[in-house]
Amino acid sequence: MESHVREVKKEVQRLKDSGEIEDFDFDHDKRHHRVRFLFKGQWHSIPFAASPRTSNTNKFTRQQIRRIIRSVS
Repeated sequence: MESHVREVKKEVQRLKDSGEIEDFDFDHDKRHHRVRFLFKGQWHSIPFAASPRTSNTNKFTRQQIRRIIRSVS
């Protein structure tokens, strides 16, 4: 697993450990990796770059997940 994917996985695991999300899964297509996460019984998906241009991919992915959580709540 690539280092940036591991970093994103750590961030998503922290969200799960804190109780913000219920569960998560990783997937990928040709161009992007995807984080699928379970929140209030519904699965949501966030894409992130397979080859990031910055080192902040994990923080940006966490922000996107929290935006979806706020919009659903």
